[in-house]
Amino acid sequence: MTRRALALVLLVIAAVIFVSLVVPARRDRGAAEKEYALARAERHRLRVRLADLDRRTSEEQGATAADGAAAVRALRRAALQATKGLEVSGVSVSSTASEQGAIAARGQLVAEGGFVDALRLTRRLAAPSSGLLLQRVSLGVAGRAVRVEANTFILREVQ
Repeated sequence: MTRRALALVLLVIAAVIFVSLVVPARRDRGAAEKEYALARAERHRLRVRLADLDRRTSEEQGATAADGAAAVRALRRAALQATKGLEVSGVSVSSTASEQGAIAARGQLVAEGGFVDALRLTRRLAAPSSGLLLQRVSLGVAGRAVRVEANTFILREVQ
């Protein structure tokens, strides 16, 4: 009989431990999962909003510019913005203002990086949100890296 009583006591202890530790942990896990889902949804919403604000800023800042200096600054800013977050090196941007015609500024971006980063850079430069118009893009091999040369321009603001 003592073995049965001992087994019953151990069973009661195990049930108490289960109820006092495991049940609250499951409840906390469920709450954490809900909080994580809310955080992911918020992150997605903020990314969409940031992309929209970046697009608006690009459109406002310099898809077109009235004077040459502002056009050169807008072109350089847009070209450098395209390289942000990419593993590219040897980045150089040259730009000049145009006094007449529809083109406000011309520029050239040269950068070297891995194949994937080079393609991402060209995609960013070609995106309408960059505010740049591409005249020519060339990809070449530079040692173990891919060299990107992009000739770009910005149109003059129509008044």
